[in-house]
Amino acid sequence: MSGETESEKAKAYNRAKRVLFLIELGVGFLYLVVLLFSGVSVVITQKLETATYNVWFVILLYLLIIGVAYDLVAFPIDLYGGFVLEHKFGQSTQSLRAWAWDRLKSAGIGFAIGASLAEGLYWFLRRYPTNWWLIAAAMFIAVAVIMANLAPVVLMPLFYKFTPLRNEELKKRLLALFEKANTKVRGVYEMDMSRKTHAANAALVGLGNTRRIVLADTVLERYEPDEIEAILAHELGHHENWDIWKGILFQSVLSTVSFYLAHVILGTYSFSFGMRGPSDIAAFPLLMVTIAAVSLFFLPAVNGFTRRLERRADAFALTLTRNPEAFVSMISKLGRQNLAEFEPNPILEFLLFSHPSIGKRMQRARELFPEDFRGTEKVEKEG
Repeated sequence: MSGETESEKAKAYNRAKRVLFLIELGVGFLYLVVLLFSGVSVVITQKLETATYNVWFVILLYLLIIGVAYDLVAFPIDLYGGFVLEHKFGQSTQSLRAWAWDRLKSAGIGFAIGASLAEGLYWFLRRYPTNWWLIAAAMFIAVAVIMANLAPVVLMPLFYKFTPLRNEELKKRLLALFEKANTKVRGVYEMDMSRKTHAANAALVGLGNTRRIVLADTVLERYEPDEIEAILAHELGHHENWDIWKGILFQSVLSTVSFYLAHVILGTYSFSFGMRGPSDIAAFPLLMVTIAAVSLFFLPAVNGFTRRLERRADAFALTLTRNPEAFVSMISKLGRQNLAEFEPNPILEFLLFSHPSIGKRMQRARELFPEDFRGTEKVEKEG
């Protein structure tokens, strides 16, 4: 496949993903608005309250009903975006049955976590009607820390099989890299990502005792040791720069703002839709519309913040390895393998990209360490 064809394919793939993002956003917003303005949310709540006087069960059943209903509405979008589109562009290796099983597991886990958080949130609303928003923000911060710690050992193994890295030479090399930065890890693992996709990934996941190196088999099959070292040096940069904690702090500020605005909106408008007040579960669509609107408004700021962290992690990796050739080669390979746009529209990059574009990352590597970039041939780009 020529470079020009790869470029067109990547652009078409990402264009389709953006269209699906907008459709899903619109469908989700419309669904909440219909629940709110049609009175359906109030009717559901009233029916449940005639069946049980237990407010905890009312909330749980309400969330189950509207959650299942939304999944049915959004299923065609999920099917096309998660299965059809990925196969169309040659990214997915999953059967329809395997994809459906993964989706079912994701929905179950998402509901269990989401319902637990919602139960806590509405308890705060009932118990502390004035300051619930501040307590709720603190709860979500705590949950974010817990999930960052537990995800590698509890959630990720539900979707991928993890085994200790069999390549002992590569394992020693990566552990030496981390020792060089005085960072301890609990092990080096490979995961069977090729069972689901042709895309590639590698990461340093977890916090404290759960921190570990994870390499997809799609990386181990195609990348040279120098390139894999460059990937992990970038991931190490995030930990050395405390980026996980910075991200949690940044999201905590946004969560606090979101919950405060939700407190104001619920207090002002929840009675207007036939609800009994902010703590009425029937007002849940109003709560979600407010939080979603705040998240969407701050999305460019969030992406700008994460792009800054990614640039710093790139600089750390280049400084630690002193091998910009391997870094540029790695970035180029990842971009092609994952169908990334090397030079996207600047406005789209500003609004939607959580990472700097591939082209900018490659160029910056050459500019930061020109004396160490000895390659005479131009690294193959997307197009």
